[in-house]
Amino acid sequence: DVGAVQPKAAGSSLLMRMATSMVLHAIKLSGTPSVQACLLLPTATGMAHLLTLSCLRMRHRRLWSLEEKQKKGATSSSKQDTHDASCEPKYVIWPRIDQKTCFKCIVSAGMIPVVIDNKQEGDQIVTDTDAIARSIDALGAH
Repeated sequence: DVGAVQPKAAGSSLLMRMATSMVLHAIKLSGTPSVQACLLLPTATGMAHLLTLSCLRMRHRRLWSLEEKQKKGATSSSKQDTHDASCEPKYVIWPRIDQKTCFKCIVSAGMIPVVIDNKQEGDQIVTDTDAIARSIDALGAH
C-alpha cells in the first residue's frame, strides 16, 4: 500500500501524513468540503527534475507567445500561434555530480546538457562557478 506508514522511515511517514492532511484541507477549502480522503504520491528525484524542466519549457512557450502577441498588437487568439523553436530553452548547464538521474532527466526532457566538470581546490572538489558563468555567456540565458 503506497499510503501505508513505513516503519523503517518514521520521519518520512510523518511528513507524508502531514502533507496529505494539508492537501486534503486545501481541497476542502477550494469548495469541495465533502471530500473524505486524498492520495498524495511521492515523486522521486528523477521524475521531479523531469517535471520541473518540462514545466519551465511550457512556461517559456506561454511567455514567448504572449510577448509575440503584444508585439503584433493582437487582441484575439483566433489563429493558432506559431512558436519559434529557435528561442525555446534547449540547454541545461549541469555542474557534474555523481548523480546520473539529473543527466537522464535533462535528456528525457528533450534538452541538451552542458556538463561543467568540478575543479580541485586544495584537498576539496568544488563547483567551477567561473565555467558556469562562461557557459551562460556563451549560450545566452533565456
